[in-house]
Amino acid sequence: MIQKTLLGKMTEGGDRKAVEFGRKLKVSEREILGTRTPVLAALAKELAREEGFHAIDDFLLYPSVTYDEVVLMYKVFGLLKLDEKTTIAYLQKLLPYNDSWATNDTLCSSFVACRKQPQAYWPFVIGYLDSSHPWDIRFATITMMSWYLIDEYVEQVLHLLSTIDNDHYYVIMGLGWAYATSFAKYRDLTLPYLEKGVLSEKVRKKAIQKCIESFRVSEDDKQLLRSMR
Repeated sequence: MIQKTLLGKMTEGGDRKAVEFGRKLKVSEREILGTRTPVLAALAKELAREEGFHAIDDFLLYPSVTYDEVVLMYKVFGLLKLDEKTTIAYLQKLLPYNDSWATNDTLCSSFVACRKQPQAYWPFVIGYLDSSHPWDIRFATITMMSWYLIDEYVEQVLHLLSTIDNDHYYVIMGLGWAYATSFAKYRDLTLPYLEKGVLSEKVRKKAIQKCIESFRVSEDDKQLLRSMR
């Protein structure tokens, strides 16, 4: 779709309060249009249905893009039924637009191909753990949390996440979230990682904090975790 046409559709669904809220949450350094989530969801379905991957091809040619456009295309990507090779090819093109926790987590939740074929995308995902770019690491971390905390992969996930050495705030936050999610699903496998000396103290404390805040963790376990701080 021509960018001017797309922006017209998106600004019709803009909300000034959403713009200010997005800025406070630091969802992106890009311009924020404030397009409401239901509008983005409906437009993503329209583009996926009527234009398919051509919607992303057009987007990749835009000279500059807003935060809302990035989120929209990540949602379109999640709705497309592509083969493994094409899925990876588009991910590689879309990842450079990932520049915030909000774009990151939208992309990871849209990476639904992992649900049906986790083994097909595992090497691709873990390849980003060695990146020097914090948003690449966050992408791998949240993708693993979202799709690979399953019986076949959980032990590998826990180990690989423990090897990450990056002090970026949103990498630390992502790791803490991932360990807390794992604790809720695989308590006994995850608990040893929350002992002192296994993870960096920043990650360990963030993980414990996230566990204590979680409604999926029992009060007894929350008391235990408090004693481990």
